[in-house]
Amino acid sequence: MIRTYCLYLLFVFVCLKTMAQNMQILYDFDQLPQTLMLNPGSIVNYDKHIGVPFLSNVYGMGGASSRDVNYNNLVSGTDGNTEVLINLRELGLSEKEVFLFHQQVEVLNGGFRLRNPDYYLSFGMYQQTDAYSSNPQDFIDLYLYGNDQNQDGNPEFEERFKANHVNAVFEFVGVFHVGINKKVNEKLTIGGRLKLLSGSLGLETSSNKGNYYLTPGGLLNDPYQHNFENLAVRLNTSGLLDSFDLTDDIGSPSELMAGLFFMNGSMGAAIDLGFTYKASDELIFSGSLLDIGMISFKHKLTTMDFEEATIPSEDFYDPVGKGLDYWRGLWLSDELPLNTDEKSFSYFRSPKLNGAVKYEMRRKVKQDKSAFRNVRADLSSDYLTSSFGMQVFTEFRPKYPIWALTGFYSRQLTSFLSAKATYTVDKFSYYNIGLGVSAHIKSFNFYATADNLVALASIKNSNYQSFQFGMNFIFH
Repeated sequence: MIRTYCLYLLFVFVCLKTMAQNMQILYDFDQLPQTLMLNPGSIVNYDKHIGVPFLSNVYGMGGASSRDVNYNNLVSGTDGNTEVLINLRELGLSEKEVFLFHQQVEVLNGGFRLRNPDYYLSFGMYQQTDAYSSNPQDFIDLYLYGNDQNQDGNPEFEERFKANHVNAVFEFVGVFHVGINKKVNEKLTIGGRLKLLSGSLGLETSSNKGNYYLTPGGLLNDPYQHNFENLAVRLNTSGLLDSFDLTDDIGSPSELMAGLFFMNGSMGAAIDLGFTYKASDELIFSGSLLDIGMISFKHKLTTMDFEEATIPSEDFYDPVGKGLDYWRGLWLSDELPLNTDEKSFSYFRSPKLNGAVKYEMRRKVKQDKSAFRNVRADLSSDYLTSSFGMQVFTEFRPKYPIWALTGFYSRQLTSFLSAKATYTVDKFSYYNIGLGVSAHIKSFNFYATADNLVALASIKNSNYQSFQFGMNFIFH
């Protein structure tokens, strides 16, 4: 278990260059098909679309809630994973800090208007990686320095290490989806989406409790007593560990890809719901609730349980300079109350809530006959639109919800080019400026977004970045 958590944390840190899954720039931007993934009740003014396979949406985000967690503070100048953990410990983070990584690649995205023109059907498949962890500070302390936190060679008694802030989720999944969008009337549009999930890799640990501490044993041969008090810690993995020796068991690339297409029995389902309401020609409200569902992992399983125990010992836990082999040796010699098994596990996905209000304005312009063409329904219109407003986002992660508040300004610069600027305040930054652009050449569309632009000049000092781009063909 110690080894697995460390590998998981290091995975998150390595990905820092590439955060809650808040796509605030893309939300309700320029009639892009991908906005239906954020709000299935978005307004749709086109008749069909098809995304460029594997390139219709490429998305990556990674970060930590503490501004001190960045490449320069953690990785620069280090010579191994242990040094990275030492640097993390020396930052003095609280257990309320969180680490996040999210990545998506759309394999297929398409849609078309049904015979009843009030309905628009969309469908597709994408690969997704999602990782989350609260900061397991006591675990890091125990792993690095055991019962000698001040490193003076003497054990420290009654110092408790808590397990309740150890919360982590990791999944590598394929998502197959189909959605329906309905224009109820001129004011209201609603929509829903069904997602079927295929799990390739999974890790989950939550609802942990208990303490570990050291006391004098009172016996000559067993001078120390290791107390695992009210301990109930479980780590579930699928496709990550060999259940016999706890070594890596990720498998070949072909195995990982097969797991994305329902080839190993790990499956799940979720739904998305959304709406858009035009209170007037200018004032528009919208909202969505995403990922209401769960996933169950049933292949290549390893379950590790730490349980309540009292273990007499001649030695106190002093892992300094000994690395992972020290903890492995304790487990092999039954010095740790660790049981391994193979059990399927399920967990609820993290629901996401979006809401927005915007004020839309139109301005009259002179159109030309450029090769560039706006793919919106009103191709002959003499008006371009701009809008401003507010967006809110909440993601219900284990123990600590993630939130964001965004102000935005969106503008059709020409009939073929649009832009959206955002300013976001959230758990990760109070000065996050983002920018998105979308261009149309006849039926072809290209868009790109980037977040936290202020930090790009010194990205190695940034605790959070995200990017996104995609290509579609949109038809009327």
